[in-house]
Amino acid sequence: MSRSRAALGWIWPSVVASCGATVLDCLLLQRRRSYFTGGFLSVDSISTLGQAVAFVAGSLLADIAVLGPIVLVALWLGERSGFSRGARLTAALVLALAPVAAADFVSYQLQSFLGDGFDFALMWDLVGHRPSEIIAVSSSHFASIVWVAAVGLAITVAGAILIRRAAGRHARNRSIGLRRAIVALAVVSIGGTAVVTAQRITSDVLDNGLKRKPTARALGILVDVVSDVDRDGFGILGRFRDPDPFDSRVYPFAADIPGDGIDQDGVGGDLPAGDRPYREPPDDAPAWRSRQSVVLIALESFRADVRGALVDGEPVTPVLDQLAREGLAVPYAYSHNGYTVQSRYHIFSGSVAGLRRSTLIDDFKANGYETAYFSGQDDSFGGPEEDVGMARADVSFDARMDVEHRYTRFATPGSLAVPFNVLNERIASFLASRHQNRPLFLYANFHDTHFPYHHASVRPLLRSSPVLQQFDIVASRRDELLAMYRNTAANVDRAIGDLLARVRRSVGEDVGVIVLSDHGESLFDQGFLGHGYALNDAQTRIPLVVAHLPIAIVQPFGQSDLRDDIRAAMAAAPGVPSLRADPAREVFQYLGTVDQPAQIGLAGIDRQLVYDFRTNLVSAGTSPWKHAEALAPADHDAFLRLIRMWERMILAKRGGGDH
Repeated sequence: MSRSRAALGWIWPSVVASCGATVLDCLLLQRRRSYFTGGFLSVDSISTLGQAVAFVAGSLLADIAVLGPIVLVALWLGERSGFSRGARLTAALVLALAPVAAADFVSYQLQSFLGDGFDFALMWDLVGHRPSEIIAVSSSHFASIVWVAAVGLAITVAGAILIRRAAGRHARNRSIGLRRAIVALAVVSIGGTAVVTAQRITSDVLDNGLKRKPTARALGILVDVVSDVDRDGFGILGRFRDPDPFDSRVYPFAADIPGDGIDQDGVGGDLPAGDRPYREPPDDAPAWRSRQSVVLIALESFRADVRGALVDGEPVTPVLDQLAREGLAVPYAYSHNGYTVQSRYHIFSGSVAGLRRSTLIDDFKANGYETAYFSGQDDSFGGPEEDVGMARADVSFDARMDVEHRYTRFATPGSLAVPFNVLNERIASFLASRHQNRPLFLYANFHDTHFPYHHASVRPLLRSSPVLQQFDIVASRRDELLAMYRNTAANVDRAIGDLLARVRRSVGEDVGVIVLSDHGESLFDQGFLGHGYALNDAQTRIPLVVAHLPIAIVQPFGQSDLRDDIRAAMAAAPGVPSLRADPAREVFQYLGTVDQPAQIGLAGIDRQLVYDFRTNLVSAGTSPWKHAEALAPADHDAFLRLIRMWERMILAKRGGGDH
């Protein structure tokens, strides 16, 4: 065999493996995203024959660039081990395709469970880089992945042993010229990487498909590192792309210095020098006139559309509905972020950017109140950065103090929770023993409507109340899931009624009541399950009910408004809550962290505008995602308003001064 022919002996098995990988990826892209035909909620899908040909070509090149080295190494090792040619080829194909198939399987399972918008990097950031938290939430769904991986590994090992025995120790008839093969492979891999990179940069359609291939993602990581020539930590193909790879002053999430002629973060142009700085109210507040006791109730993952809902003519939340009749319910109330730790901080501190250090606990204590903090979950999760003052309360309790009564399978900080009946028992014990010479501020957090949306203490209060195990929670059973979720919400509503009855008996007067949730919950709305990784209505619109307090609510309402609304109400004359709408008002929202968000948005009355830093696309209302320059003039103005609000917020947060 000639050396040139021997050097190319890896090509055809690499092509076979790449064809197999491309076919598999195409099938999954079509099944999950209708990538080749378009369809409901399909974005940047193939629309021409040319695009289809270009994608398949790019897919094959990406696969060859990544799988080629695996094939070459497998063939070389098989040759060194004395395997027959057939055995070497079989082993090479299995070793090349197995990682791709495994990555596709895991990705498909995650998307089937959490939705197409699942972003692992975002979840990783939100759980504080703790693998235990991800395992705690998704253990039942990952079980199938682990079993399949274990079976696949066992089959691969058994196959290798059988191949080795069948091959025997043949004379080493070398069929690969290793040095020439490496040179040829390098040329093909570098060329393929260049073509795939060009496709992803120049075409949103091709990028939408290629970035979902395991091999193209692997190439993207390599290209991102190599293309970070200015060493600012960002390249041209990363999750967040560097808008100027040759200027270290310009990179995603850089603080945009006003009026210097440089767009440091690469979004929306240079921040104008005359823009008003971002400010938040001061921590100091006037003395209160009111001495009324106040109960603040926070509900975990409680959807806005559950309050006031009917199931077979039965109200799901009769207690909250009665409170709304006695006071008011706010139709347009929003969380700034769909994640518990951050939402809790916004509620207590009245701050979005983290510029205020005191909280509602401090406000009530400063005005002579006894402060009691009771949470059904582990409120240490999130760390000191987003502390809301639990330790400063006169009395405090969270799930860490009653681990033996938890209903959650795991006891990790982000998972640990106790049921509503245990929380109410703890509060009842406190109320029975407290001195009544001071007015009371009581905070209670009910966790029960969090995933998996059911536990042993939940009773069947509604006529339709199925019970799904965690592994049964899939999109195809959405109606059953919603019914189960509503029944748990009904249980929480009854627990709220029990709690308020106890407080009224203890205090001896009608107390002010505020009930809201930390965020909503997607139950496969728009393909999502859960919260914290989409700025949609299901995840960010929240219930807000106020009774027996003269709070003046302006909607759209954001959680950070609550602290100052309470302070104004307590300083005012006695009265009833009021509600007015301001069509020009907008609530700032973000996905991830304020400093490095995946998305930011503005929520108004019946309208939302969102910018995605990962794709550089904008969604205005119900319109498809677009580049900013393609927006209608009014939407483009809103986009600039959003970007500049966030940029001013970042300047205030990082400067630590003018806010």
